[in-house]
Amino acid sequence: MVVASQGWLSRSRKRGQRRRAGGRQEAFPGQKRGISPEKARGTVCQSPYPARAGRDREGLRRHGSGKAAQDLGGRGQSAPGGSDMEPREHGPAQQRPARGTLLRELESLRARIRELETGYGLCLLRDPTRPGFRWPAEAPADSQLAFRDIFNLEAIQEIQDAFAAATNVASIITEVDGRPITRPSRFCRLCREVVRRTPTGLANCIRSDAAFGSNDPLEPIMRPCLSSGLWDGGTSIYVGERHVANWVVGQVRIECGDDDRMRAYAAEIGADEEQYRTALAEVPVMTREQFLNVCQALCLIAYQISTLAENNYLQAQAIERLRQAELALRESEERFRQLSGATFEGIFIHQGGRILDVNKAGCAMFGRTRQALLGRDVESLVSLADRPLATACPDADDGDACLAKFLGPGGEERVCEIRERDMAYQGRAARVLAVRDITEQVLADQVAKEKQQQLIQADKMVSLGVLVAGMAHEINNPNSVITLNLPLLQEVWEDVAPILDAYYRDNGDFLAGGLEYSELRDQMPDLLARMFEGAARIRGIVGSLKNFSRHSPEDFKWDIDINAVVRSSLELVGNLVAKSTRRFTVSLAEGLPPVTANPQKLSQVVINLVVNACEALSEPSQAIGVKTFYDAAADCLVVRVTDGGIGISPDVLSKIMDPFFTTKRETGGTGLGLSVSATIVEEHGGRLTFASDPGVMTTVELRLPACAAGLAKTTDRPAPNGSGRSIPAPAGSRGQGDRDGA
Repeated sequence: MVVASQGWLSRSRKRGQRRRAGGRQEAFPGQKRGISPEKARGTVCQSPYPARAGRDREGLRRHGSGKAAQDLGGRGQSAPGGSDMEPREHGPAQQRPARGTLLRELESLRARIRELETGYGLCLLRDPTRPGFRWPAEAPADSQLAFRDIFNLEAIQEIQDAFAAATNVASIITEVDGRPITRPSRFCRLCREVVRRTPTGLANCIRSDAAFGSNDPLEPIMRPCLSSGLWDGGTSIYVGERHVANWVVGQVRIECGDDDRMRAYAAEIGADEEQYRTALAEVPVMTREQFLNVCQALCLIAYQISTLAENNYLQAQAIERLRQAELALRESEERFRQLSGATFEGIFIHQGGRILDVNKAGCAMFGRTRQALLGRDVESLVSLADRPLATACPDADDGDACLAKFLGPGGEERVCEIRERDMAYQGRAARVLAVRDITEQVLADQVAKEKQQQLIQADKMVSLGVLVAGMAHEINNPNSVITLNLPLLQEVWEDVAPILDAYYRDNGDFLAGGLEYSELRDQMPDLLARMFEGAARIRGIVGSLKNFSRHSPEDFKWDIDINAVVRSSLELVGNLVAKSTRRFTVSLAEGLPPVTANPQKLSQVVINLVVNACEALSEPSQAIGVKTFYDAAADCLVVRVTDGGIGISPDVLSKIMDPFFTTKRETGGTGLGLSVSATIVEEHGGRLTFASDPGVMTTVELRLPACAAGLAKTTDRPAPNGSGRSIPAPAGSRGQGDRDGA
């Protein structure tokens, strides 16, 4: 079968050139049955229409059709064969159809082919839109292609029947191995009822049909049948380079044929000889020229049908591939829409920054409709400061995601993680941008970091508590010796003082301890009093340290006197206060109601506020004041700390209690002091307030709800283990002022 493919025609031409160069080597198949070489000459006939490389289908049709018309109409030269093909009388003349009649029948057959093509097609895959058409689950590969996969057997059967009727020859289409595909047309009684009824005859017939394959579809084969010896012709049907079938015609007797040999074949296959002779006489008789014309017409018709089938098959394959590609594209786009619609990330498809598509999450992320976002520049959604960062985001396959701040629905900045890569969108090169809002995650990370730092700080405080407890023990031991021996020393002085006075009256002044006795006698009571006071002060400081470092559960609170907490806190920072200012004032109101609190935690807050006040001073002449009072309107106790330092600017004041915010990073500030203090105060149901006039004064107020138990007694309520004992403010500190003003 010839196809319209230029490449295939080129390969066909090469095969033809090789055959013409080397000649045909095969022997005449009937030679084994004793047919002489002279009679065998010309039995395997080469077509007078050699395959021409590069010739288009229409050219082949014109060339072949014209020659066939000349031969069939008697206007052309006789086919090769010389006198061997001269007509001989071999049966009734009415068995040989007139050439004009044969020509008209062939033209009618061509018209029938066109009619069938117009009606429902010769090819199964011709029209995918016709009723009843079903796409195959999978189109067969060329190497698996079969005749039934391509052709409409019903239409082919009609053409085969019409061809047999027009040419008065038998016709059948078989598989390459000889097995029949179509029903036989005009099979003679000899083949139908005699030869094929015997096992040997049937096997020889199938073997003969299988041998009709040709490497060149335009070259018909014409030869005696390998079974009965009747003359058969045929051609190969190709689809592309796939040999799918053989079209065999014949069952005719050629003038000058060996009828005696044919009759002898009956005995070989075990058929009834009389029935065989009677059936043989009924076989149509033709000249070689007539039968050759029939075979040539067969080639052209097979070529036309098969070329149509090949083209339609290729077209159907292309249509199917296109349909599958369109289906895959639609499925891919639908999957993309479903996935992008189901994801929580904003998905933006853009080309050169211009948004081509966006999913629902992207619209919700920026508070805009899809139509409002289409056509916009992606950079317009990014914070101005982060646009260079977003533009330089690497491909997601090449690096990690980028972080950039996008503008939310209200213009607020949202921290987003962005990833980007190339993609094809509607046949165009584009970029897909995935935006994930991680603002809450960033805030959670900051809180986690703050908690971690607080845990570290708490661990340090625990370690400090252990250290302080050890130091307190080491300090208390020698201090206890002093405290216990001071009364004895005072008694000794009181006992020896009269003796020393008598000696002084009798002998005059003398030296004792490097001092004249008259001076020592006046200073000794004051020295003993200061020693008592110093020992008591040491004991008080150690007690405050132990109270401050003592670990207690988070909910371990009791009613305490806020003034006692302030006094113990000031004891701990007295040295720092004395170094920082000469103007330190303390005003503690009497009769304040108690507060329910953890004294260690409140002491931590008060110390933090006083230390911050000391650090805010630039010179000792600037003042610090601590004051406690009851705010009846708010029913709360207030601890107010003021300083005349540099003050706090408004932009810093709004962030002063944020975790890790500090203006003293270079001096070791962590930014956790006020943040932790604010957390402690909130745990106690209170709050911290700040007010500052830069360069003049800063005021911090610690406000705690008063306890409903009533006003505190003048004597402090002792805390567990005596830790709540009130300690006076350091009277001997340098710079101590009066307690009446804040």
